[in-house]
Amino acid sequence: MRICFLFSLSLMAVRGVFASAGKVERAFVGGLIGDALSLGGHYEYDAKKIKQNGGFKSYSPPGEANNGIGWGTANYHPGKKAGDLTDSGEVAIMLLDHLVELKRGGALASYSFDSYAQHWKRAIDDGYGSCNFMSVGREAKGCPPGLKPGYINGASRRTLQALTQHPTATGQARRALAADVNCLIAATHFLPLFLVESDQEVLVRQAVDTVYLSHRHADPLAAAEFLARAMFLIIHRGADLEGALTAAAAATSNPLVAKWLADAQQKVAEALDPSSQLYRAELVDDTAITSMSRLWDIGKTEPIKIGKASPTEGALPSALYFALKYKHDFPGALIANAECGGDSAARGIVIGMLLGATLDWVEANPQHEWLTGLNELKRVQAQMRELRSSTAGEAEL
Repeated sequence: MRICFLFSLSLMAVRGVFASAGKVERAFVGGLIGDALSLGGHYEYDAKKIKQNGGFKSYSPPGEANNGIGWGTANYHPGKKAGDLTDSGEVAIMLLDHLVELKRGGALASYSFDSYAQHWKRAIDDGYGSCNFMSVGREAKGCPPGLKPGYINGASRRTLQALTQHPTATGQARRALAADVNCLIAATHFLPLFLVESDQEVLVRQAVDTVYLSHRHADPLAAAEFLARAMFLIIHRGADLEGALTAAAAATSNPLVAKWLADAQQKVAEALDPSSQLYRAELVDDTAITSMSRLWDIGKTEPIKIGKASPTEGALPSALYFALKYKHDFPGALIANAECGGDSAARGIVIGMLLGATLDWVEANPQHEWLTGLNELKRVQAQMRELRSSTAGEAEL
Protein backbone atom coordinates (compact mmCIF):
# COMPACT_ATOMS: atom_id res chain seq x y z
CA MET A 1 0.00 0.00 0.00
CA ARG A 2 2.79 2.42 0.96
CA ILE A 3 4.68 1.62 -2.26
CA CYS A 4 1.57 2.33 -4.33
CA PHE A 5 0.98 5.58 -2.45
CA LEU A 6 4.57 6.74 -3.00
CA PHE A 7 4.39 5.75 -6.67
CA SER A 8 1.16 7.74 -7.01
CA LEU A 9 2.78 10.81 -5.46
CA SER A 10 5.77 10.42 -7.76
CA LEU A 11 3.52 10.14 -10.80
CA MET A 12 1.61 13.25 -9.74
CA ALA A 13 4.90 15.14 -9.36
CA VAL A 14 6.06 14.12 -12.84
CA ARG A 15 2.70 15.12 -14.33
CA GLY A 16 2.94 18.44 -12.54
CA VAL A 17 6.41 19.04 -13.96
CA PHE A 18 5.25 18.25 -17.47
CA ALA A 19 2.14 20.43 -17.11
CA SER A 20 4.24 23.36 -15.89
CA ALA A 21 6.87 22.81 -18.56
CA GLY A 22 4.14 22.74 -21.20
CA LYS A 23 2.93 26.16 -20.08
CA VAL A 24 6.48 27.49 -20.15
CA GLU A 25 6.97 26.22 -23.67
CA ARG A 26 3.66 27.71 -24.84
CA ALA A 27 4.57 31.00 -23.19
CA PHE A 28 8.04 31.10 -24.73
CA VAL A 29 6.80 30.29 -28.23
CA GLY A 30 3.97 32.79 -27.76
CA GLY A 31 6.49 35.49 -26.93
CA LEU A 32 8.59 34.66 -29.98
CA ILE A 33 5.50 34.87 -32.19
CA GLY A 34 4.73 38.29 -30.73
CA ASP A 35 8.26 39.41 -31.49
CA ALA A 36 8.37 37.99 -35.04
CA LEU A 37 5.01 39.51 -35.94
CA SER A 38 6.37 42.90 -34.85
CA LEU A 39 9.50 42.75 -37.01
CA GLY A 40 7.91 44.29 -40.10
CA GLY A 41 6.60 47.36 -38.30
CA HIS A 42 9.24 47.67 -35.62
CA TYR A 43 9.88 51.40 -35.03
CA GLU A 44 7.18 52.49 -37.46
CA TYR A 45 5.12 54.88 -35.33
CA ASP A 46 2.30 55.77 -37.73
CA ALA A 47 -0.52 53.32 -36.98
CA LYS A 48 -2.74 54.87 -39.62
CA LYS A 49 -0.11 54.21 -42.27
CA ILE A 50 0.27 50.63 -41.07
CA LYS A 51 -3.49 50.15 -41.37
CA GLN A 52 -3.61 51.69 -44.84
CA ASN A 53 -0.95 49.25 -46.02
CA GLY A 54 -2.75 46.15 -44.81
CA GLY A 55 -1.45 45.77 -41.29
CA PHE A 56 0.63 42.89 -39.93
CA LYS A 57 -1.43 39.73 -39.77
CA SER A 58 1.41 37.69 -41.26
CA TYR A 59 5.15 37.82 -40.78
CA SER A 60 6.87 40.54 -42.76
CA PRO A 61 10.48 41.55 -43.36
CA PRO A 62 11.61 44.84 -41.84
CA GLY A 63 12.33 48.20 -43.37
CA GLU A 64 11.32 49.27 -46.83
CA ALA A 65 9.23 46.16 -47.38
CA ASN A 66 6.73 47.27 -44.74
CA ASN A 67 5.71 50.32 -46.81
CA GLY A 68 6.08 52.50 -43.73
CA ILE A 69 6.97 56.13 -43.38
CA GLY A 70 9.31 57.99 -41.04
CA TRP A 71 11.29 55.54 -38.97
CA GLY A 72 9.47 52.62 -40.58
CA THR A 73 11.26 53.02 -43.92
CA ALA A 74 14.65 52.66 -42.23
CA ASN A 75 15.73 49.04 -41.88
CA TYR A 76 16.87 48.65 -38.28
CA HIS A 77 17.27 44.90 -38.85
CA PRO A 78 19.38 44.37 -41.98
CA GLY A 79 19.71 40.75 -42.98
CA LYS A 80 16.42 39.76 -41.39
CA LYS A 81 13.56 38.11 -43.27
CA ALA A 82 9.95 37.32 -42.54
CA GLY A 83 9.69 34.96 -39.57
CA ASP A 84 12.92 36.16 -37.98
CA LEU A 85 13.17 37.85 -34.59
CA THR A 86 14.33 41.14 -33.18
CA ASP A 87 16.81 41.26 -30.31
CA SER A 88 13.88 40.85 -27.90
CA GLY A 89 13.51 37.21 -28.86
CA GLU A 90 17.11 36.55 -29.78
CA VAL A 91 18.58 37.50 -26.41
CA ALA A 92 15.98 35.30 -24.68
CA ILE A 93 17.07 32.44 -26.96
CA MET A 94 20.66 33.14 -25.91
CA LEU A 95 19.58 32.31 -22.36
CA LEU A 96 17.94 29.09 -23.58
CA ASP A 97 21.11 28.22 -25.51
CA HIS A 98 23.20 28.83 -22.41
CA LEU A 99 21.03 26.61 -20.21
CA VAL A 100 21.29 23.79 -22.77
CA GLU A 101 25.05 24.34 -22.97
CA LEU A 102 25.32 24.03 -19.17
CA LYS A 103 23.16 20.87 -19.14
CA ARG A 104 25.25 19.17 -21.81
CA GLY A 105 28.36 19.98 -19.81
CA GLY A 106 26.83 18.60 -16.63
CA ALA A 107 26.88 22.03 -15.00
CA LEU A 108 23.25 23.16 -15.16
CA ALA A 109 23.22 23.80 -11.41
CA SER A 110 26.03 26.32 -11.89
CA TYR A 111 23.85 28.80 -13.78
CA SER A 112 24.42 32.35 -12.57
CA PHE A 113 24.09 35.89 -13.79
CA ASP A 114 27.84 35.92 -14.47
CA SER A 115 27.72 32.79 -16.60
CA TYR A 116 24.83 34.15 -18.67
CA ALA A 117 26.54 37.54 -19.06
CA GLN A 118 29.67 35.80 -20.28
CA HIS A 119 27.65 33.74 -22.75
CA TRP A 120 26.00 36.91 -24.10
CA LYS A 121 29.38 38.61 -24.50
CA ARG A 122 30.82 35.57 -26.33
CA ALA A 123 27.87 35.55 -28.72
CA ILE A 124 28.57 39.19 -29.61
CA ASP A 125 32.32 38.55 -29.86
CA ASP A 126 31.48 35.69 -32.25
CA GLY A 127 29.69 38.14 -34.53
CA TYR A 128 26.10 38.45 -33.38
CA GLY A 129 24.96 41.92 -34.42
CA SER A 130 28.03 42.66 -36.55
CA CYS A 131 25.59 43.30 -39.41
CA ASN A 132 23.52 46.14 -38.01
CA PHE A 133 21.99 49.39 -39.17
CA MET A 134 25.12 51.30 -38.18
CA SER A 135 27.69 48.96 -39.74
CA VAL A 136 25.96 48.41 -43.10
CA GLY A 137 23.50 51.33 -43.23
CA ARG A 138 19.74 51.56 -42.98
CA GLU A 139 19.14 50.88 -46.65
CA ALA A 140 21.05 47.60 -46.76
CA LYS A 141 19.25 44.71 -48.46
CA GLY A 142 21.29 42.04 -46.71
CA CYS A 143 24.49 41.31 -44.82
CA PRO A 144 27.99 41.16 -46.33
CA PRO A 145 29.78 37.79 -46.04
CA GLY A 146 31.15 37.14 -42.57
CA LEU A 147 28.75 39.45 -40.75
CA LYS A 148 25.81 38.21 -38.68
CA PRO A 149 22.51 40.09 -38.32
CA GLY A 150 21.30 41.22 -34.93
CA TYR A 151 20.18 44.45 -33.31
CA ILE A 152 22.49 45.81 -30.60
CA ASN A 153 20.39 48.35 -28.74
CA GLY A 154 21.80 51.55 -27.29
CA ALA A 155 22.05 50.26 -23.72
CA SER A 156 23.86 47.13 -24.91
CA ARG A 157 26.33 49.25 -26.87
CA ARG A 158 27.05 51.32 -23.78
CA THR A 159 27.47 48.22 -21.65
CA LEU A 160 29.82 46.63 -24.17
CA GLN A 161 31.88 49.82 -24.22
CA ALA A 162 32.14 49.73 -20.42
CA LEU A 163 33.21 46.09 -20.59
CA THR A 164 36.19 47.01 -22.75
CA GLN A 165 37.55 48.87 -19.71
CA HIS A 166 36.60 46.16 -17.20
CA PRO A 167 36.57 42.85 -19.12
CA THR A 168 36.87 40.60 -16.06
CA ALA A 169 34.20 42.26 -13.92
CA THR A 170 31.81 39.88 -12.19
CA GLY A 171 28.99 40.07 -9.65
CA GLN A 172 28.01 43.52 -8.49
CA ALA A 173 30.90 45.08 -10.39
CA ARG A 174 29.54 43.59 -13.64
CA ARG A 175 25.98 44.69 -12.85
CA ALA A 176 27.23 48.24 -12.26
CA LEU A 177 28.60 48.31 -15.83
CA ALA A 178 25.10 47.93 -17.30
CA ALA A 179 23.70 51.12 -18.79
CA ASP A 180 21.26 53.20 -16.74
CA VAL A 181 18.70 53.12 -19.56
CA ASN A 182 14.96 52.55 -19.23
CA CYS A 183 13.74 50.00 -21.80
CA LEU A 184 11.14 47.25 -21.36
CA ILE A 185 13.14 44.87 -23.55
CA ALA A 186 15.58 44.26 -20.69
CA ALA A 187 12.78 42.67 -18.66
CA THR A 188 11.76 40.15 -21.35
CA HIS A 189 14.64 37.65 -21.47
CA PHE A 190 14.07 35.51 -18.38
CA LEU A 191 11.44 32.92 -19.33
CA PRO A 192 13.79 29.97 -20.16
CA LEU A 193 14.75 29.94 -16.47
CA PHE A 194 11.28 28.51 -15.76
CA LEU A 195 12.35 25.32 -17.53
CA VAL A 196 15.02 24.54 -14.95
CA GLU A 197 13.90 26.25 -11.73
CA SER A 198 10.62 26.05 -9.79
CA ASP A 199 11.36 28.00 -6.61
CA GLN A 200 9.48 31.29 -6.83
CA GLU A 201 11.97 33.53 -5.06
CA VAL A 202 14.94 32.03 -6.88
CA LEU A 203 13.17 32.60 -10.19
CA VAL A 204 12.33 36.18 -9.30
CA ARG A 205 15.90 36.91 -8.27
CA GLN A 206 17.30 35.34 -11.43
CA ALA A 207 14.76 37.12 -13.65
CA VAL A 208 15.77 40.48 -12.18
CA ASP A 209 19.43 39.59 -12.67
CA THR A 210 18.91 39.05 -16.41
CA VAL A 211 18.03 42.74 -16.73
CA TYR A 212 21.59 43.64 -15.66
CA LEU A 213 22.89 42.05 -18.83
CA SER A 214 22.64 45.49 -20.41
CA HIS A 215 20.36 47.68 -18.26
CA ARG A 216 20.31 48.75 -14.62
CA HIS A 217 17.47 51.26 -14.61
CA ALA A 218 14.97 50.75 -11.79
CA ASP A 219 11.93 50.51 -14.09
CA PRO A 220 12.90 47.40 -16.10
CA LEU A 221 14.19 45.82 -12.87
CA ALA A 222 10.74 46.30 -11.32
CA ALA A 223 9.06 45.07 -14.50
CA ALA A 224 11.12 41.86 -14.49
CA GLU A 225 10.15 41.09 -10.90
CA PHE A 226 6.49 41.79 -11.61
CA LEU A 227 6.39 39.69 -14.79
CA ALA A 228 8.32 36.82 -13.22
CA ARG A 229 5.89 36.73 -10.29
CA ALA A 230 2.90 36.83 -12.62
CA MET A 231 4.29 34.05 -14.79
CA PHE A 232 5.02 31.92 -11.73
CA LEU A 233 1.42 32.23 -10.56
CA ILE A 234 0.10 31.35 -14.01
CA ILE A 235 2.48 28.45 -14.59
CA HIS A 236 2.73 26.89 -11.14
CA ARG A 237 -0.46 28.00 -9.40
CA GLY A 238 -2.91 27.95 -12.29
CA ALA A 239 -3.91 31.56 -11.74
CA ASP A 240 -5.93 33.38 -14.39
CA LEU A 241 -4.38 36.37 -16.11
CA GLU A 242 -5.94 39.21 -14.15
CA GLY A 243 -5.59 37.41 -10.84
CA ALA A 244 -1.93 36.70 -11.51
CA LEU A 245 -1.18 40.29 -12.50
CA THR A 246 -3.00 41.71 -9.49
CA ALA A 247 -1.26 39.39 -7.04
CA ALA A 248 2.13 39.93 -8.68
CA ALA A 249 1.76 43.70 -8.47
CA ALA A 250 0.92 43.44 -4.78
CA ALA A 251 3.88 41.14 -4.10
CA THR A 252 6.26 43.40 -6.01
CA SER A 253 5.35 46.27 -3.65
CA ASN A 254 6.34 48.95 -6.12
CA PRO A 255 3.99 51.93 -6.56
CA LEU A 256 4.98 52.29 -10.20
CA VAL A 257 4.07 48.68 -10.98
CA ALA A 258 0.71 49.13 -9.26
CA LYS A 259 0.10 52.29 -11.31
CA TRP A 260 1.08 50.63 -14.60
CA LEU A 261 -1.37 47.80 -14.00
CA ALA A 262 -4.14 50.12 -12.81
CA ASP A 263 -3.66 52.36 -15.84
CA ALA A 264 -3.94 49.38 -18.18
CA GLN A 265 -7.04 48.04 -16.43
CA GLN A 266 -8.75 51.43 -16.51
CA LYS A 267 -7.91 51.94 -20.17
CA VAL A 268 -9.27 48.51 -21.11
CA ALA A 269 -12.53 49.30 -19.34
CA GLU A 270 -12.73 52.61 -21.20
CA ALA A 271 -11.94 51.04 -24.57
CA LEU A 272 -14.70 48.44 -24.10
CA ASP A 273 -17.31 50.97 -22.93
CA PRO A 274 -19.66 51.88 -25.83
CA SER A 275 -20.45 55.20 -24.14
CA SER A 276 -16.81 56.34 -24.06
CA GLN A 277 -15.13 58.59 -26.58
CA LEU A 278 -12.24 56.12 -26.81
CA TYR A 279 -14.60 53.32 -27.91
CA ARG A 280 -15.58 55.43 -30.92
CA ALA A 281 -12.02 56.38 -31.90
CA GLU A 282 -10.84 55.43 -35.39
CA LEU A 283 -7.81 53.57 -34.02
CA VAL A 284 -8.98 52.52 -30.57
CA ASP A 285 -5.92 50.60 -29.41
CA ASP A 286 -3.43 53.13 -30.76
CA THR A 287 -5.34 55.94 -29.06
CA ALA A 288 -5.58 53.93 -25.84
CA ILE A 289 -1.90 53.14 -25.40
CA THR A 290 -0.73 56.62 -26.33
CA SER A 291 -3.29 58.28 -24.07
CA MET A 292 -1.83 56.57 -21.02
CA SER A 293 1.51 58.32 -21.36
CA ARG A 294 3.22 61.64 -21.56
CA LEU A 295 4.90 62.89 -24.72
CA TRP A 296 8.56 62.11 -25.16
CA ASP A 297 10.38 64.92 -26.94
CA ILE A 298 13.30 63.28 -28.72
CA GLY A 299 14.27 66.32 -30.76
CA LYS A 300 12.75 65.03 -34.00
CA THR A 301 10.11 66.70 -36.11
CA GLU A 302 7.35 65.44 -33.86
CA PRO A 303 7.22 63.87 -30.41
CA ILE A 304 6.86 60.14 -29.99
CA LYS A 305 4.35 59.06 -27.41
CA ILE A 306 5.94 56.93 -24.72
CA GLY A 307 3.20 54.32 -24.85
CA LYS A 308 4.60 53.27 -28.22
CA ALA A 309 8.29 53.76 -27.50
CA SER A 310 10.83 51.69 -25.56
CA PRO A 311 10.68 53.11 -21.99
CA THR A 312 9.07 50.77 -19.48
CA GLU A 313 6.78 53.48 -18.14
CA GLY A 314 4.73 53.35 -21.34
CA ALA A 315 5.62 50.02 -22.94
CA LEU A 316 4.66 47.82 -19.99
CA PRO A 317 1.19 49.30 -19.34
CA SER A 318 0.62 49.17 -23.10
CA ALA A 319 1.55 45.47 -23.18
CA LEU A 320 -0.73 44.81 -20.21
CA TYR A 321 -3.52 46.69 -21.98
CA PHE A 322 -3.33 44.36 -25.00
CA ALA A 323 -3.07 41.23 -22.87
CA LEU A 324 -6.08 42.20 -20.74
CA LYS A 325 -8.28 43.53 -23.52
CA TYR A 326 -7.68 40.45 -25.69
CA LYS A 327 -7.29 37.95 -22.84
CA HIS A 328 -9.31 35.33 -24.72
CA ASP A 329 -7.92 36.14 -28.17
CA PHE A 330 -4.23 35.29 -28.65
CA PRO A 331 -4.07 36.25 -32.36
CA GLY A 332 -6.12 39.40 -31.84
CA ALA A 333 -3.81 40.65 -29.11
CA LEU A 334 -0.64 40.18 -31.13
CA ILE A 335 -2.08 41.64 -34.33
CA ALA A 336 -3.42 44.68 -32.50
CA ASN A 337 -0.02 45.22 -30.90
CA ALA A 338 1.93 44.88 -34.14
CA GLU A 339 -0.43 47.22 -35.97
CA CYS A 340 0.09 50.01 -33.44
CA GLY A 341 3.80 50.01 -34.31
CA GLY A 342 6.53 51.70 -32.34
CA ASP A 343 8.68 49.44 -30.19
CA SER A 344 6.16 46.67 -30.66
CA ALA A 345 8.65 43.82 -30.24
CA ALA A 346 9.23 44.10 -26.48
CA ARG A 347 5.48 44.53 -25.99
CA GLY A 348 4.89 41.50 -28.21
CA ILE A 349 7.15 39.29 -26.08
CA VAL A 350 5.25 40.23 -22.93
CA ILE A 351 1.81 39.81 -24.49
CA GLY A 352 2.80 36.53 -26.12
CA MET A 353 4.23 35.01 -22.94
CA LEU A 354 1.22 35.98 -20.81
CA LEU A 355 -1.41 34.75 -23.27
CA GLY A 356 0.72 31.84 -24.42
CA ALA A 357 0.66 30.50 -20.87
CA THR A 358 -3.00 31.23 -20.12
CA LEU A 359 -4.43 30.07 -23.47
CA ASP A 360 -3.79 26.87 -25.42
CA TRP A 361 -3.59 28.57 -28.83
CA VAL A 362 -0.03 27.44 -29.56
CA GLU A 363 -0.79 23.76 -28.92
CA ALA A 364 -4.13 23.91 -30.70
CA ASN A 365 -2.78 25.42 -33.93
CA PRO A 366 0.43 23.54 -34.87
CA GLN A 367 -0.02 24.17 -38.61
CA HIS A 368 -0.76 27.87 -38.34
CA GLU A 369 1.52 30.04 -40.47
CA TRP A 370 2.79 31.80 -37.35
CA LEU A 371 4.25 28.48 -36.20
CA THR A 372 5.32 26.95 -39.49
CA GLY A 373 6.84 30.28 -40.53
CA LEU A 374 8.67 30.98 -37.26
CA ASN A 375 12.24 30.36 -38.36
CA GLU A 376 13.71 29.48 -34.94
CA LEU A 377 10.81 27.27 -33.84
CA LYS A 378 12.21 23.78 -34.46
CA ARG A 379 15.55 24.53 -32.84
CA VAL A 380 13.91 26.19 -29.84
CA GLN A 381 11.43 23.36 -29.36
CA ALA A 382 14.20 20.77 -29.46
CA GLN A 383 16.17 22.66 -26.82
CA MET A 384 13.14 23.04 -24.56
CA ARG A 385 12.44 19.31 -24.84
CA GLU A 386 16.04 18.61 -23.88
CA LEU A 387 15.80 20.77 -20.78
CA ARG A 388 12.36 19.39 -19.91
CA SER A 389 13.64 15.80 -20.03
CA SER A 390 16.28 16.54 -17.42
CA THR A 391 13.76 18.34 -15.17
CA ALA A 392 11.26 15.49 -15.45
CA GLY A 393 13.96 12.96 -14.65
CA GLU A 394 14.88 14.82 -11.46
CA ALA A 395 11.22 14.99 -10.41
CA GLU A 396 10.74 11.28 -11.04
CA LEU A 397 13.66 10.42 -8.81
